[in-house]
Amino acid sequence: MSRLIKALQVQEGFSESEKEIANFLLENYRSIAAMSTRQLAQLTYTSASTIVRFTKRMGFEGYTEFKIRFLTEMMEYANQSREDDSFTNKDTVRILMEKVACMERSAIKETHLHLEPVLVVRAVKEIIEADHVDFYATDDNVHIANLAAVNLSMADKGYTLPLSISQMYLTSSRENKKHIGFIISRTGENRMLIDVARNLRAHGSKFILITSTPDSTLSKLAEVVLPVVTASKLEELWTRVFWIGSQYVIDVIFAALLSRKGFKAVGERERWLRSNFHY
Repeated sequence: MSRLIKALQVQEGFSESEKEIANFLLENYRSIAAMSTRQLAQLTYTSASTIVRFTKRMGFEGYTEFKIRFLTEMMEYANQSREDDSFTNKDTVRILMEKVACMERSAIKETHLHLEPVLVVRAVKEIIEADHVDFYATDDNVHIANLAAVNLSMADKGYTLPLSISQMYLTSSRENKKHIGFIISRTGENRMLIDVARNLRAHGSKFILITSTPDSTLSKLAEVVLPVVTASKLEELWTRVFWIGSQYVIDVIFAALLSRKGFKAVGERERWLRSNFHY
């Protein structure tokens, strides 16, 4: 990090007016290029002379020289921040916005790179051949399962989404080879879901797995493993990264199902819902 950016963040010895200017610059650096001292003064509730004194305090001859150096170093800092997914208490709202946007783009891009088309083809084939899809997920992954279930219903596929452990065990114990299981587990080592998977296998049922760990216990039991990228630390919003990657995988499967069923039929169903139900 450059000395200038660090000084603007730390604000050691700054007056209240100088803190206001520094905070505004860090939060709105993309808007500074065409901004005059008068405009900056108005937006920071200071004066043009205060802006000039501030730039000289930072070691520059005037506002123009300061602005050129600040924008150059701020863009470099922003690019470096996007490469580092960790969030810190030094990040401005603008930097956080860019980090989150970068994180979401990276989650989709990396999942896309790891998701082989043959895996999607196999998963779609299993879903089409099944009469019913049984989803199994715990904690926050239930929301991902619910999204997938809604998508399947639009593609004329029935589903079950048991929410309690006892319901999961009972559902996985049914001997019905026309059902396909769909398990979502970031680690692939959830003990309850491993029991469910073994139960499915014991009763002759297959299941598709969305996970970030292709060599996990669940992966070894699954018929098809759909890999999703994840992060390793809370500071990298690891669960959100998995959600975003999982949603991308589900959207790909949904698109593949619709391409086989026909988008026109699904569109007609959506229009029927809108004309008969107000939501």
